[in-house]
Amino acid sequence: MDNYTEILEKEKKLNNKESLLEDTIVKDKISQYEIISRMYGGLVKEIEELKGILFKDLSVTNESKEKAEKISKIAFSLQSCLDMENGKKIAEDLNWLYRYIRYMSKRIQDNEDMNYVQPAFKIASGLKEAWDSIPEKSRN
Repeated sequence: MDNYTEILEKEKKLNNKESLLEDTIVKDKISQYEIISRMYGGLVKEIEELKGILFKDLSVTNESKEKAEKISKIAFSLQSCLDMENGKKIAEDLNWLYRYIRYMSKRIQDNEDMNYVQPAFKIASGLKEAWDSIPEKSRN
């Protein structure tokens, strides 16, 4: 039964990825705003799950290291979206926030240090909240 549940979970993940891919490829079906919004949503969700894993195990495990790697990849993707030439101070500040989240991930992976998870979660949650509060008329 566990194997069947595992297969269903994998199929669900594949279907979600396929849907996102179709939305992204079909022109004008998903905006730049929506892509970033989904990345923020994923970042917050992954950090929440990491917190749950760490709380459950009360130590850094391989599962938490894999989750930290995924978080780092999302933060790097967000970081690569920044326009450092035209974004000025905002882009610079966002760059530092994404770097902090990636630093948290590396601390878990390399040093099994869980001290940075909650501050990184607060940063990610704040960024998502700020992004979601952008007025409709200003979204691309």
